[in-house]
Amino acid sequence: MLKHLTPALALILLPATAMAQNEIVLPTEMCRDYFFVPLVVSAQEGRPETDDGRTLWMLYDTGASVTHIDRDALERVANMDTSGLSRVNVTNAAMGALAINRLPANVTDLDHLTVGLGREIDGILSYTVFRDFLMTLDYETGVIRLNQGELPRPDNQTVFNANGRDVRPWIRLDIDGRDRRILIDSGAAATPLALNRLRRHRLTDDARPIGASVRFSTIEYREGGRLEGDVGMGDFVFEQPLVEEVPGTELFGGMMMRHFNWTFDQHNERVRVERIEGDGPIPMDAEIVHGLALRPEGPHVVVEDLLPGSRGAEAGLQRGDVLTHLDGRPFAERGCGTRRGGEMPSSVIFTRVRDGEAVDIVLPMVTLVE
Repeated sequence: MLKHLTPALALILLPATAMAQNEIVLPTEMCRDYFFVPLVVSAQEGRPETDDGRTLWMLYDTGASVTHIDRDALERVANMDTSGLSRVNVTNAAMGALAINRLPANVTDLDHLTVGLGREIDGILSYTVFRDFLMTLDYETGVIRLNQGELPRPDNQTVFNANGRDVRPWIRLDIDGRDRRILIDSGAAATPLALNRLRRHRLTDDARPIGASVRFSTIEYREGGRLEGDVGMGDFVFEQPLVEEVPGTELFGGMMMRHFNWTFDQHNERVRVERIEGDGPIPMDAEIVHGLALRPEGPHVVVEDLLPGSRGAEAGLQRGDVLTHLDGRPFAERGCGTRRGGEMPSSVIFTRVRDGEAVDIVLPMVTLVE
């Protein structure tokens, strides 16, 4: 059931049958290192009959302090008019074996995020949704696991303090010999280390434009580079990691996180970090991209800019071009493609529409940061 929201915290109840299992593995789907969880609302008269019709695919984001649900998705699963509605309570719902008693959420238009990612985003789950559990983001197997208990005291080797400026998780890093608190942000899956005022850091080369990041209502252009020195996280060392400039909160993004499994103890503000494979310094691959800054517009994207180093101009692209398809699939339906860390294609095919004519453009991928 969905109700108008009264100020309250989310309350999640675990059925007695699931408690006996000691661990719940949520039916997670991975999309380019983003964790998606199905939230199925209860069957009621007038609602879709199938579970699929009543399912909201929610992206779990440790960097989010508020839960959001897309307006169109909400109308679909609840069969209700949401015009003028800004907040709701989701009740009598479930995520696999986990029962949802009450989940407050903002009603937000997320269509542009769907186009940006290439798969449906029905909502975003805040970090605190699973606060009553030991919650593990298992990058190795691509699932979210929930357990009872608590983490031991921090040893700054595998267990760290996660306290910071708010309820979200933070990690202490050694950057250029300075101690920094950085937000652990699984919702920034395509981001390495995002820092303020990048030019004050020692880089292997000058910072340069590398892309743009789609936020709720804006596009943030990003400059990036590679640190000259290493970054320490306790005994873990990132070897000359890629960095991007961010104007707001500094982020420890998914390109860093995917080397580990992360277990969060929200009550005690602790996090356990377990490396998935290997030992010694963790290398980071070069930044290989198509070199376009793209802005979602309806079901398509618009070329906002061609970044220095891009082959877009010689391929026949220019600012303002409307792109409808990527490799033959509509942008909003192109799927998750290659997981981060996998082999990158040497080129991509964009379908460009200009003056009413659609043309396929083959665009080589380029290395913007070695």
